[in-house]
Amino acid sequence: MSSKAPPNNAAAQWDAVVVGSGVAGLAAAAEAAGAGLRVVVLEGEPEPGGASAISRAGCCLVGTPLQEACGIEDTVELALGDWRRAGGESADLRWAARYLADSRSEVFGWCEKLGVAWSQLRREEGNSRPRWHLPDGGGPAVIAALLARCRSLGVAIRTSSPVTRILCADGRALGVEVQADGRPRRVLAVATVICTGGFTSNRGMLLRHTPALAGLTRFLCGGAPTARGRGHAMLQAAGAAFGPLDHVWMYPVGTPDPADPSGARGLVVRDVRSEIWVNRGGQRFGDEDLRGGLTGMPALLAQPGQTAWGIFDARQAARLTLLNDAGYGSPFVTSAEGRARFWRTSGHAWQAGSVAGLAAAAGLPQAALSASVGSYNEWIALGLTREPGFGRELAGLEPISEPPFCAVQYFPLVQKNLAGVRTDPCGRVRLAGGGGEIAGLYAAGEVAGMAGGCINGHGAIEGTMFGPSLYSGRIAGQAAAGGRAPTLTSQNT
Repeated sequence: MSSKAPPNNAAAQWDAVVVGSGVAGLAAAAEAAGAGLRVVVLEGEPEPGGASAISRAGCCLVGTPLQEACGIEDTVELALGDWRRAGGESADLRWAARYLADSRSEVFGWCEKLGVAWSQLRREEGNSRPRWHLPDGGGPAVIAALLARCRSLGVAIRTSSPVTRILCADGRALGVEVQADGRPRRVLAVATVICTGGFTSNRGMLLRHTPALAGLTRFLCGGAPTARGRGHAMLQAAGAAFGPLDHVWMYPVGTPDPADPSGARGLVVRDVRSEIWVNRGGQRFGDEDLRGGLTGMPALLAQPGQTAWGIFDARQAARLTLLNDAGYGSPFVTSAEGRARFWRTSGHAWQAGSVAGLAAAAGLPQAALSASVGSYNEWIALGLTREPGFGRELAGLEPISEPPFCAVQYFPLVQKNLAGVRTDPCGRVRLAGGGGEIAGLYAAGEVAGMAGGCINGHGAIEGTMFGPSLYSGRIAGQAAAGGRAPTLTSQNT
C-alpha cells in the first residue's frame, strides 16, 4: 500500500518515516516496506542498531521447537502467570498474552525466516520453565538480518540524521524535523513511527521520573550510551500519553565504566559464574546465581552502602564479559585488550596474588573474606550439590583457587525503562487525557515500554525486552501500512 503524503514543496515525502534503527525500528520498517510503502529510517548515530546492537537479545518465547526438542512443556498460561507475578498490577497482560501466544511464530519463526538461528535455551530468573532463547550472534546478528531485509525492500536508511521534533497539525502527525547537513529539514510522511529507545543513559531524566533513585547511595546508568530520552521529549511535545515512567529495570552487577569520566555510566559484568558476592563485612549474603532484577537487586540494596564485591579467580577473569560499552568488545566476547584496560583503569576492580592481598587492595576485612572464600571452596571440595547456607547449586562451579584473585565492586545499575508512551493495540500513540489516538503517529520498542506503554509492569521476567520490542515494531509497521488491527503471520517475510 502507498499513500500520498501531505503537500509541502520544501520537504521530502515518504509513505512512512521510522525514527530509530534498533530492533523495533527495523522490524517496523521491514513490515511497512514489505506491504509496498516507501520507507525511510532516520538514525541519529553514525551506525544503525541502537541498543539492540550491543544486546545479547535473549527472548522469552513459548512453545518453540527448541523447547520441544528438549522435552520442555510450556504454555502461554504458565508464562503469563510468571509475567503477572513479576510485573504486578501495572503489567499490561493483554499485550503480554498476545505476545506470548504469538512468540513462537512471530518472533522465533519470523527470525528464522530472516536467517537467524536460535542456539541456546535456558531457564532465567522469574521463569518457571526454560524459555529464555538466545539467537546465534545475539543482537548484532538480528540487526544484520533486519538491515539486509530492509535494504532488499528498498528502505532508505539514513544515519547521522538526528530527529528534533515530530511535525503535527490538526491532531495528526505529518512527519518529522531532522538535522541534515547542519540545518533542519522537514521529512513528511503519511505514517510516523517512533522507535527511539529509552532514557537510561540520562541521569537527570531518571531522577526526574524515578525520584526513588535519589535515595540510593549510588546508582549507575546502563543501556546504550545513546539512550537519552529524545523520543520521549518529542512525543510529550506532541501531546502523547505515557505509562508510569518511574518503572525501571535494574541489575545488581553494575560497575563504573572507567571510560566514562563523569562516573555515571556503568558496565554490566557477565559470564563470571564461579564467584561469590560479599558485603562490606566480607560476608556472603545470597545465592549468586540469582543475579537478576527480581532477586539479586533487592539482596544488593539490603547490604550496607547498597554495594557488594564479586570475588573470583583467574579462570573466571578470563571469561569476564563487559556489556554496555562496545569499546570493550562484542556482547559475547570482551577483547583481551578490553579486559586489560578495564583492570588497569577501573577504580573498582582489583587483582592480587593472594586472598589476603585482595582483601587489602579492595578494603575488605581479611579474616572475613578468607573465611567466605574458604567455606565456598570447602563445599565444592566435599562434592556437595547444594551449599548449606543459601542453597546455591554447586554443580559445575569451580573453586576460587587460582591466582590472581579478583574483586569487582558492584552497584545498582539502571538497564531498561519498563514504561513509555501509551499506544493502542496497533501501536498508534494515544493522546494524553484519554482523547483517543494521534492520527498517523505510532511507537514501538523501549520508547513504548517494549509494547503498548508498559507490557512488563514494575518488574520483569528475564527475556521480555528484546522480543516484545521486535514484536511491537512489526505490529506498528503493519498498522502504518494501513491495517487497523494487523494480524501477524510468519508468511510476511
